[in-house]
Amino acid sequence: MQEDNKDKKTSPLYSEFAYDDAYRTMETECDDIVIPFVNYFYNENYDNTAKITRLRNEHFVEHADQSDEKRITDSHFEITQDDVSKNYHLECESRPYDQSILVRIFEYDTQTALDKSKSEGNVLRVRFPYTGLILLRTSSTSPDRAEIIIETPNGEVNYDVKIIKVSDFSIDNIFENRLYMMIPFYIFNFESEFKAINEDEDRTEKLADVFRDIIDRLDRELEKGNLSALSHNVIIRLTHKVVYKLTMKHDKVQDKVGGIMGGKVLDLPEIRIFHEGKAEGLKEGKAEGLKEGEAERKKLSDENAELEEEVSSLKAELEKLRKQIKQ
Repeated sequence: MQEDNKDKKTSPLYSEFAYDDAYRTMETECDDIVIPFVNYFYNENYDNTAKITRLRNEHFVEHADQSDEKRITDSHFEITQDDVSKNYHLECESRPYDQSILVRIFEYDTQTALDKSKSEGNVLRVRFPYTGLILLRTSSTSPDRAEIIIETPNGEVNYDVKIIKVSDFSIDNIFENRLYMMIPFYIFNFESEFKAINEDEDRTEKLADVFRDIIDRLDRELEKGNLSALSHNVIIRLTHKVVYKLTMKHDKVQDKVGGIMGGKVLDLPEIRIFHEGKAEGLKEGKAEGLKEGEAERKKLSDENAELEEEVSSLKAELEKLRKQIKQ
């Protein structure tokens, strides 16, 4: 008998906040994912010399009854290149779009602007961030753009909220523009078809082929140096978790696509340690000499031992899941 949703929630793959966690993990850990994403959507031209600084993302919003509510932004960061810095605030939303989202975004923007405010004599200067909204689910009512207008005694001030819809991008678009941050959420494009796919073996296999292709492309991006080994690892692991959460009610889809992603996950620690060890060895050898290079190799050797233990643990978890599914 197949596990019900309650049983599935006990799996180490399950997270109630899988979508938020996936976005925040990529944003906080993977600069080489964030930079091309910002370049594309904000027409920037940052290169590998750009520096990302993560900024405060927790604030307290005061309500009319004087109560405080803690709000956490999905991402708030600063990018600096050639002594020019810009702040960015991006929200990743899995719920259907409604007007309350803009209210929430404005509250976040106001608080982040105050964080960077400057007092100049009797003048308070605030700088609002470049703001964006990533919609994982879209409908006929989802807008292509949004605007916030602030009416002041001296006139109106307005700024755009960039809206990004996962449904607008094919997998070819994603890889051509290096929009790797969207890959874990690509499965949302099939959500409305899950029931039909789950009941049709051929369609289930075709969906599996889509994710086999994604893995192959990610491997090529790693080989070409467009992705770090860490980011390659992170994308696949997070895609696995998002797929698991989104397909909870569709066992065949979850088993087939999840099996493909899970099988790849088992190979990732060795890939990461090989590529990162090679890159770090070259960098340290040039910058610090052979002595430092030897120390780095020792460190990587110790990490490799830890990762081998992780592989064993992951294999055990996967085998446990397979047995549960067969029951």
